Amino acid sequence: MSVSLSNVGYMQVSDTTTGFVNLKKQFTSLLTTGTVFVEGQSITAATGGGTTVTLPVSPVQFLYVKNLHATATLTVTWTPTSGSSAVVQLLEPGGWLMFGQASPAAGSGITALNLIGSAVCTCEYVIGG
Repeated sequence: MSVSLSNVGYMQVSDTTTGFVNLKKQFTSLLTTGTVFVEGQSITAATGGGTTVTLPVSPVQFLYVKNLHATATLTVTWTPTSGSSAVVQLLEPGGWLMFGQASPAAGSGITALNLIGSAVCTCEYVIGG
């Protein structure tokens, strides 16, 4: 099986006072090809040691994570290929993170992912490669 994971659309920056659009950037070629993906909706991220996410492939070349909780934060940690686990980002409520490799090379990607809630926290993700 072959899958294409992409981000389609555009990014826009607007002045909320005047409504003037300062920047509108069309996404082109934000595409990762792979063999498998997994989607998680309303996933519970535990406190303490967090929740280890089972990756559908290693290394992962595409990742989207969003904090769905109204008040709790979500800490995203991952292990890059041939690297050590590290905190990548603290996502506030509604915050999201996206990562992708267009032309994966040896040594790129993610080999482990852990999600830690400041309280029991819900999130969603799409992971592939």
